[in-house]
Amino acid sequence: MTEINWQLFWILMILHCVIGTAAAFVAKSKGRNFNLWFGWGLLGGTIALVTAFLMPDKNLD
Repeated sequence: MTEINWQLFWILMILHCVIGTAAAFVAKSKGRNFNLWFGWGLLGGTIALVTAFLMPDKNLD
């Protein structure tokens, strides 16, 4: 059985949450719902951040 490196696990979890929060702030700056994107960011992490950067800005309409 493999031993879990708990320190690395928690560092990665915190980093994942920071990336998810960044996705929410990017989405908010583009006129999107912060709470919705915060949830999506916590679930999706890096994918949510990339998606938030690539989506069009609603504020320009």
